[in-house]
Order: sequence, then C-alpha cells, then structure tokens
Amino acid sequence: MKSIVLAGLRIQENEAEWEQKLSEAAMLCKACGMEVKARVSQKGQKTHPRTLIGSGKVAELKQISVAEQAEGVVFINELSGIQLRNLSQELALSVIDRSALILEIFEQRARTRQARLQVEAARLAYQLPRLVLGQIHADQQQGGGVRNRGAGETRLERSRRTIEKQIRDLHAQLKQLQLQQSVQSRKRRRSGLKQVCLIGYSNAGKSSLMNALLTFRSISPTKQVDAADQLFATLDSATRRIKLAGRAEILLSDTVGFVRDLPDFLLDAFESTLQEIQEADLLLEVIDASDPQWEFQHEVVMQTLRRLQVLQLDRLLVFNKADRVEQWPRKDGILISCQTGQGLEELIQELLLRLDLTSLAKPEIGDEFLSELSYNEDERGE
Repeated sequence: MKSIVLAGLRIQENEAEWEQKLSEAAMLCKACGMEVKARVSQKGQKTHPRTLIGSGKVAELKQISVAEQAEGVVFINELSGIQLRNLSQELALSVIDRSALILEIFEQRARTRQARLQVEAARLAYQLPRLVLGQIHADQQQGGGVRNRGAGETRLERSRRTIEKQIRDLHAQLKQLQLQQSVQSRKRRRSGLKQVCLIGYSNAGKSSLMNALLTFRSISPTKQVDAADQLFATLDSATRRIKLAGRAEILLSDTVGFVRDLPDFLLDAFESTLQEIQEADLLLEVIDASDPQWEFQHEVVMQTLRRLQVLQLDRLLVFNKADRVEQWPRKDGILISCQTGQGLEELIQELLLRLDLTSLAKPEIGDEFLSELSYNEDERGE
C-alpha cells in the first residue's frame, strides 16, 4: 500500500492525546513508505466487536477512501481477526492495524539474519490469535452443522500447530545466535572495556550520537552506523569501540528505539537484541529535547525498562538536538547537539567520571600512534 487513510476509535484519550497518537501513527506510515491521504476518527465508549467502529463510520470511511483513491486503511487501534476480516470485506481494501504496520517497518529495516528471524517470529506471534478468530468467523459464516464445525476446528488446530511449530523453530535458531552473542560478550568483558548502551524513544538521535562520538576524536576514517530522521531507522544492534580520551575507551552499543504501546510479542521477539541493555555498565538515554512530547516519551522508555527489569542499571540522560531549542532549564542531564557538536566534550567528561576512567584519560607517549592502528575498531554489527 502506497496511499492510505488513517483511522481509529478514540475511547479514553483527550483531544490532545489523540492528536499525538494520530501524528505518531502518521510518522510510522511515512517510515513505511505510505502516504496518509486522510484521517478518520470516531469517539466512543467501547469498541464494536465486528468492525471496531460503528457501521455509519465504516460507511464514511469507505466513502473517504474512494474519494482519496486510497489503496488501504491503517487503524491506530489493535484489531482482532474478526474485525480485520469484516473491515477488509466492507471497505473492499487492505486493512492493517498499528502492530502490523510496525511489523512491516521492521521487516523493511531488518538486515542481519538475527533481525530477520526476530521479525518473522514476531509476525507469526501476531498472526496466531488473529488466525483463530478469523477461522472461527469463517466457519460460522458457512453455517454448517456439527460436522462442518468439527472439520473447521480440525483445520484451525492444524493451522495453529503449524504456526506454533514455526515459532518454536525460530526461537531455537535465535537461541543459537544468542549463545554466539554470549561468547562475544565474554570476549568483550575480558577486554576490560566498559559497556555503554544507547537507549531511548525512536528517532531521538541514538545512532546520530554514536556517529558523533565516533568522529569527535577521530584520527582515521571510522565505520558509522545508519542514521535517518525517521522512526525505527535502527533495527539491527551494533557495537563500536569508542575512544573518549587518552587510553580511556568504551564499547558503545546502539539498539532499537522504543515507542508507545509496543506490543509484548515485539518486545519478546527482540529479547536477544535487547540483551545488550541488560549487560551494560551504563545506559545513555537519548531524549529529543526539541520534541514537545519528550516527557511522555521518557516515561515510555521508563516503562519499557521496567518491563525488561533493568531499572536498577546506572543511567545518564542525554538531551539531544540542542540546536533546535532556545532555552533548556533542565540540569539533570547533558544537553548536546549531534549536528553541531555542542555538549559532546561535557558528555565525554561525564562518561569518564561515571565509568571510573579518569585515570586513563591523560594522554601518554605513543597514544597517537596506537590510535592510528586501532581507533574505533568495529566490534560488532553490520
């Protein structure tokens, strides 16, 4: 789908919160290569079991979709299998929900074998409950007797078993990759280098910060990571060796960004990737200081860390995009700009203190020669 209508049912959100959800969903669509032609919302007390929104709103949605020549509809809300089936039939268009949209983005971004396996496992986990509901609805539509329903249930169970086996096989492959990562992790630990992990809301500037640190004290060309002004630009985790000062070096890992209401099956699928967070000596939470919703995004990050059971880890707030804000009164973090380099020296000094590396920060004879040979060695990632 290249052009879509964005739709949703507003139940508990106030007007401002709903607009935020719509705007973020539109950004997700853009990240997926979809153009939002129109937005259709309905305010209600509860969801309609057949179509999420009422029949009148479905008719309006169809009319708008035809007028805008949209190829599909994206719902902000989660849709059940029955709702997906009914909406697709009544609108005569492709219909997906927010989780399926995120999966589509992840599938486009996946580069490594691990990321592709994780996305496939998540896709099947998303599909499984919707397959159940969709098949039940299809059997009821056939209206057959006990014999037909029994045959339908048999086909349903067969489909469920097939998907469940595929999920188990994918998890087994991911487990093997996780074991390989554990070996790499032990090697990094033996190197004695501190491990720092970049976390934060999607599109806050994590990859940009890694690239800025890679080049800040660069003597030789470095391997940078992909960075783009869009949600989920980073999917595959990458680790780089970063020189801070003198002989003080760290291993810095970039990870997938968080968003509001991230489905459990997506978080579970990326457990091995998020292992980088659990093993870190320090978490750098990158926050987009120019975003009016940064406090809400910070809370989403905190909730995700709570789900990952890593709230106890040492964490440093890094407020990015200082070049886009006029004043910044906060004193509980470091204000930086990856574009201009503002605040990077202050950030490095804070890292040296937090990681107890100040004794290694003083330049020694031969450092420049050694740096030419080994500076910013690529530890991991494609």
